[in-house]
Amino acid sequence: MSRTTLGNACALAVAIVLTVHLGRSHRRDEGRAAIRGQSLPDATSQLVPMRNYSRIVSTNLVTDRLLLELAEPDRILAFSRAASERPQDGYRYRGKPIVDGFGPVEALIALRPDLVLTNSFGTPGRTAKLRSAGIEVFDLGELRGVGSLVSAGKTLGELLGQPERGQDFARTFVQRMNSVAAGLAGRPRKTALFLSIIGSQVQGGTAGTALHDVLTAGGLDDIAAVRYRDWPAYSSEQLLDLAPDLIVTKQGMSAAVCAFPGADHLLACHEPDRIIELPAELLDEPGPAMLEAAEAIYRQVYGEQR
Repeated sequence: MSRTTLGNACALAVAIVLTVHLGRSHRRDEGRAAIRGQSLPDATSQLVPMRNYSRIVSTNLVTDRLLLELAEPDRILAFSRAASERPQDGYRYRGKPIVDGFGPVEALIALRPDLVLTNSFGTPGRTAKLRSAGIEVFDLGELRGVGSLVSAGKTLGELLGQPERGQDFARTFVQRMNSVAAGLAGRPRKTALFLSIIGSQVQGGTAGTALHDVLTAGGLDDIAAVRYRDWPAYSSEQLLDLAPDLIVTKQGMSAAVCAFPGADHLLACHEPDRIIELPAELLDEPGPAMLEAAEAIYRQVYGEQR
């Protein structure tokens, strides 16, 4: 195994272990402060009172799924529209009101929730309107991968008065992500790039994003991670220089990706089984769906079930 491949293969596990360790220490300190002050700071440093919230509204798919893991059903007032429209498991959210997290804020106020969960909710004015109506808003912040997800899970567990559930979620999720590609053992990993067409550009998703964690957990060597971060827009020359074994993209986007100058000369665009397509709802969600995406990649690339 090359030094680059080995480093990239270990990156997810090392980052997750460090994040969970630091997160545990940080949240322990926050928990002590919360007990003293009966409040918990959200991602914007807003102090939110710790109460027995019983009318909780989720505004996006990630907080929807975290609530299913951490809260009693009768404490959940409403889920987001994104959850109800998921093809594979939208049924899990039926029987509750559905809200548009970016729709009119008056619709949220009309439900009379006592807590609204968000992450990067949009303009501060929306949050201010909710708070002026006497509704607590907790912003879990931007989610960029496994580390931020498990931190959000632990924080939400504390806010709901169930810190052990948050800790259990974090530990179990990390273990499951790390176990997806365990069957490779010492076998070499295939190199890969995530590519997507945005307007007239071909864009990646690498170190610092959930997509990097998905590729790495799925048994691939994210070849872009050595040189790039976040969401780079690639030139033809950069694609040819990276020359991945595989391309990972969204369902139905292969033809557009391979028509892009530079990508059209990659072996992955001309040899069978070198393009991995996954549903957009798996690749776009920086939440629990990361596990499903990693498992799907491992199955398609290595032909093994986990």
